[in-house]
Amino acid sequence: MAECINRSAELPKQDCTSPSPTETVCLESLCAENIPGTSQSNIEQSLISHGDFYNIEEVEKLEKSNFLNELGLIQEDENDDVEEIDDEDDENRDESWEDCLDQEFLDDPDDLSSCEEVINYSASQSNTPKSSHLKRSHSGSSERTLRKRKLDVNNALPCKKIQSDSPTMFGNGSSFLSTTGSSASQSPSNCSVTPSGARSRAIIPTKDNPPPDLSNWLLQFLAWSNAERIMAINELIDRCEPTQVRHMMQVIEPQFQRDFISLLPKELALNVLSFLEPKDLLRAAQTCRSWRVLAEDNLLWKEKCKQAGIEEVPKKRIASRTHTTHMSPWKAAFMRQHTIEMNWRLKPIRPPKVLKGHDEHVITCLQFCGNRIVSGSDDNTLKVWSATTGKCLRTLIGHTGGVWSSQMSGSTIISGSTDRTLKVWDADTGVCIHTLYGHTSTVRCMHLHGKKVVSGSRDATLRVWDIETGEFLHVLVGHMAAVRCVQYDGRLVVSGAYDFMVKVWNPDTEECLHTLQGHTNRVYSLQFDGVHVVSGSLDTSIRVWEVETGACKHTLMGHQSLTSGMELRNNILVSGNADSTVKVWDIVTGQCLQTLSGAYKHQSAVTCLQFNTRFVITSSDDGTVKLWDVRTGEFIRNLVSLESGGAGGVVWRIRASDTKLVCAVGSRNGTEETKLLVLDFDVDATNGGGGGGGAAIASR
Repeated sequence: MAECINRSAELPKQDCTSPSPTETVCLESLCAENIPGTSQSNIEQSLISHGDFYNIEEVEKLEKSNFLNELGLIQEDENDDVEEIDDEDDENRDESWEDCLDQEFLDDPDDLSSCEEVINYSASQSNTPKSSHLKRSHSGSSERTLRKRKLDVNNALPCKKIQSDSPTMFGNGSSFLSTTGSSASQSPSNCSVTPSGARSRAIIPTKDNPPPDLSNWLLQFLAWSNAERIMAINELIDRCEPTQVRHMMQVIEPQFQRDFISLLPKELALNVLSFLEPKDLLRAAQTCRSWRVLAEDNLLWKEKCKQAGIEEVPKKRIASRTHTTHMSPWKAAFMRQHTIEMNWRLKPIRPPKVLKGHDEHVITCLQFCGNRIVSGSDDNTLKVWSATTGKCLRTLIGHTGGVWSSQMSGSTIISGSTDRTLKVWDADTGVCIHTLYGHTSTVRCMHLHGKKVVSGSRDATLRVWDIETGEFLHVLVGHMAAVRCVQYDGRLVVSGAYDFMVKVWNPDTEECLHTLQGHTNRVYSLQFDGVHVVSGSLDTSIRVWEVETGACKHTLMGHQSLTSGMELRNNILVSGNADSTVKVWDIVTGQCLQTLSGAYKHQSAVTCLQFNTRFVITSSDDGTVKLWDVRTGEFIRNLVSLESGGAGGVVWRIRASDTKLVCAVGSRNGTEETKLLVLDFDVDATNGGGGGGGAAIASR
């Protein structure tokens, strides 16, 4: 530093408007040293005393001292007192030249580098005479120079306090200047220099003002192959600081978060959404408004309803809701069905309606259609009930023997009795429309299709009747024992009897098309879907037959006793047996899909069952009604549990709709009163609260 000062002292003194390059170098060199300085007032006094000429050594010392003082680098000596600047003078002085400084950085900083230019510029910004700015201009020039240097230092160096004895200030600082003095003298405007000799940028780079070598770097990157680019990116990431990597993530991540559904045409977007499960479709509807519009598409939900087995929209129930919420009618139907399913599975069971009327007699047959329930009993009567209110609407009196079979369609009821007759009733009025005579023994079974009913009797015959006219149409003769079960699809009649035989008939010609032989004991149950005949027997087997050829396709083995009841839907067969188990079969493959047993199985014979695409409902002599998952075979819960169960309480028959379950209960020993229990799982049911999540408990 001393060498630099001596070198500058040999130069001739110059006007303050044109400082020499050497002076600038000396000032920059002095910035790296820690020499006690003087206050701003001393600088002003020195400038005033010299007028237009000044001593370069004194100015260098004063400027260096003030610069270090601003940076907080000055170290006060115990014997030296630093003179404080009067706050009021400092405030006045700052207000006068800060405007000049701001404008100077908006323009080219080098344009106003001389003291004379600062004076001229300051005078041009106000109405004050030029001479009044003289003192302030000399001070402002020094302040401006120091502030520019301070700005350059802040932009070029890390944010930490630099000690006065640091050998590498401003990158390479004084060491660089000491070795490259000649090159430094060529760049008097530089305040800091990078190790490569390039000028440090004081302005933050932008798109309009990028780093000088950026375009060349990008061109080189574009010239590389894909593998080279990937390698370059990997190397670049390895050299980045965490803040820079975080910035990369913020830029890159949004590129992979594109809403492709909204960008697709509506038809394609709906096709994509159609592959979602309903629960996922509901979640997608909560993503954003455009997704919600797509997820509310009526045809989309119609397809979902079709897959769930919902064939039609209950318009009356949904109209009021969809009007206010603008929900798709098919979506509303699906949501309602889902809520009902949850009511069956999880929600607390509401207290059932109790329908009493057959006293201590046995309820032998049960029908449930719409809001009407029809129960037949061995007390010779039938009763019509309201499923909504639980009231007995009317009692059908006319048979002289117990009623053991019945069928219902709309407001028409057909009943068969031990008095060997069939009767046709009007459910609305309770009037017997026709009495059908012909059988010579108990009418044990019947099946209604359209306006024709086929009845089977213990007299081993089947008869075909027209229920509108009461006319006898055909008689089918061929069985050797009592006919126990019958099925009719409007084209063919299938019957099972105690002679171990299953017969297929053409009712119009009264011809027996096939006699299906194979069972070794009485046939008690039948199912017929127009293609397959399924028969259940006391010999513990279930047989699947082809109706057109009469061939036995499968023999389903697994039960240990009498198969008392079966239900067939879409090639899925559910069978209930006296061995207390229930099995689910695929009649196409002959495979047993599920066995509904385990720790929660029935403790006695299964008396009746119902099933749909989701559930199997079974009743038993043990006084319970159980709910099972048809797909997994898992026990869900007890729907009914009689207090007298296990002590004589029996559930004889059950009938179910989507929202209601009707159970005919009683006992053989008087421990349980004969009655009907109606459980409601509908969304709109308003009767009562929950039953604690357990089964409905019925007691005498």
